[in-house]
Amino acid sequence: MKKILTAIFLLFAFNAVAQKAYRHSPVLQKGWYLSFNPHSILEPEQGAVGLGIGNRISKKFEIWTELNYLYKGFAYEGGRFINLKGIRSITSLKYYYNNKHGFFVGAEFRVKNYSFGDHATFINKQTNDTLSLFRYTAVHTLIGGGIFWGKRFKLTANGKFELEGNIGIGVKQRIINRKNVPAGYSLIEYFVKDRISPVPDNDVEQTLPYFPAIVRFIYHL
Repeated sequence: MKKILTAIFLLFAFNAVAQKAYRHSPVLQKGWYLSFNPHSILEPEQGAVGLGIGNRISKKFEIWTELNYLYKGFAYEGGRFINLKGIRSITSLKYYYNNKHGFFVGAEFRVKNYSFGDHATFINKQTNDTLSLFRYTAVHTLIGGGIFWGKRFKLTANGKFELEGNIGIGVKQRIINRKNVPAGYSLIEYFVKDRISPVPDNDVEQTLPYFPAIVRFIYHL
């Protein structure tokens, strides 16, 4: 929720400044461009750094993809989530239904894969034996897709620099591979709520909704 509110606040703040300066400037730049997501660096669960590249193939359609390196975010402290690292890829197709004001809708596909060292309690249900605070390596893979709505507008008079914001909704599936765990042992689940929690990075395999809320800077090549 904080991510969504922050993205909406930034979008409206930059929108007010840009429209005041370039109120009558249509938004239409064909060709290749680079994009950068400034707030992904400070994402609490996994910080992300990388660049996107896109192409406005026509007046109405645009394709775009982004690749990020993931690292441990500031929300994870202590002895858990050791050496967290991974990659995230997002690819989208946008349709501009209003070129004058830069409004668009789109669909996206995303894949995230990351690993980290952790500890937990495992149980062998056949022998009722437990391994307390057992250290293992977790590999999480998330595959998802969604739809979104957004707006793009100029930050400079020549249109080289632009700002883009979008919000949406999607569904993702989490797959977890816990390495180094002895055969026959599984993770103890203490809370039923873990099966339905919308928290994006809990330690349970499940299908979850997600709510992309992004602000990106655009530079046209």
